[in-house]
Amino acid sequence: MKKKEFKYELIAPAGSFDKLVYAIEYGADSVYAGVPDFSLRARINKFNNKKIIEAIEYAHNKNKKSL
Repeated sequence: MKKKEFKYELIAPAGSFDKLVYAIEYGADSVYAGVPDFSLRARINKFNNKKIIEAIEYAHNKNKKSL
């Protein structure tokens, strides 16, 4: 029986666009973020609808996942 191989993924939170960039540039495979009304980090979240779209595009352009 062949052993199952696991692929690990580093997922990092991002409370702002700058933090998302840092996470990706320092090796995150994917990032998660949300607008303040739908985020557990609502008090420190600096995203709005326009910035979240920009962040998703940035992550995808770097071949990373965004959640």
